[in-house]
Amino acid sequence: MDARRPRVLLLAMYRLDSDRTGPMVRIGAVRAALARLVSLDLISGTRTGRTWGMLRYALTGRLRGLAGIYVESSSSLPGPADLLFLALARAAGVPVLTYIRDAYQLFPEYYPLTSLRRRISRMAFLPVFRTLSRLSSVVAFPSRGLARAVLGDGERARSAALLPPGARLSPVAPLDTTARDLLYVGSLAHAASGGDLLLEAMALARERVQDLRLICVVPEGQGLREPRPAWLEIVRGGDREIIALLPRVLATVTPRLRTPYNDLAVPIKVVEYLGYGRPMIVTDATETAAIVEAAGSGLVVPATTEGLADGVARVAEAPAAQLLEWGDAARNAAAANSWDARAADVLELLGVKP
Repeated sequence: MDARRPRVLLLAMYRLDSDRTGPMVRIGAVRAALARLVSLDLISGTRTGRTWGMLRYALTGRLRGLAGIYVESSSSLPGPADLLFLALARAAGVPVLTYIRDAYQLFPEYYPLTSLRRRISRMAFLPVFRTLSRLSSVVAFPSRGLARAVLGDGERARSAALLPPGARLSPVAPLDTTARDLLYVGSLAHAASGGDLLLEAMALARERVQDLRLICVVPEGQGLREPRPAWLEIVRGGDREIIALLPRVLATVTPRLRTPYNDLAVPIKVVEYLGYGRPMIVTDATETAAIVEAAGSGLVVPATTEGLADGVARVAEAPAAQLLEWGDAARNAAAANSWDARAADVLELLGVKP
């Protein structure tokens, strides 16, 4: 460890034993980017694991000389030990930046109240996360809409920082404009994710462009409805497997339905798609559409079977020059929104100069 570099603590409210879910992708990427800029300490794990980690950290005097704490909150509620540790850090003069990634508990399409435990989590969500935000020097969200959902419509939401996902810039195969596979990455466990919409739209698009195929890279334990059509391929894996698939991929597709949560969420996979250098087809959920429109990296279509099918067919029928223009725009947008850029944003918000 270089004693001349400022020391920052990353408090990750997840177990970091996988890189195949959105939160793990984000935390792994920002952790690596921060470690290139500062001396980085890490506390992570479940509530129990974090509690012991934070206790050891405080008792061994590691808070002394700490330049800042960056908190990656989880989808579940932070525990009392998390709040106590951050209060102790603030009392010691350590700045704290907390990133609040989602608010599923507030939106029935992602968090139906099917049990007493879920009802309690729903009731506790706003008080707990608002307490977490008050214990932070700065609180950040992926979008302004999510900030308003958690903090209300007042000045606190307007002054919250924005830290949307970044893009990885792994070397990728050049776009083959004759490819006929479309790529979807992520969970389709919730109806609002658009799994049924995607399959129906692909079937309709294939009536117009008959050789189209779909690759879905989904988490372990998840699949799609049976029987599967012959043009659908299910893959389990992470970034390495996705990169290996890209020579076959013409475009990426995001079929999210228009729902209150989808309109304010910023899916990590949509920003990751920028780095693949392929045209992007997305439905018109507000934040998702804004990414593609700002990048000029593809088509925004209505979140209907006909709208998505038309977008898929239009991309498949587009001239090679247009496909390459979209792909280049995606890659350029990824370079401007890399995880290194996000790590620099984190340090700036903490007031840390690497």
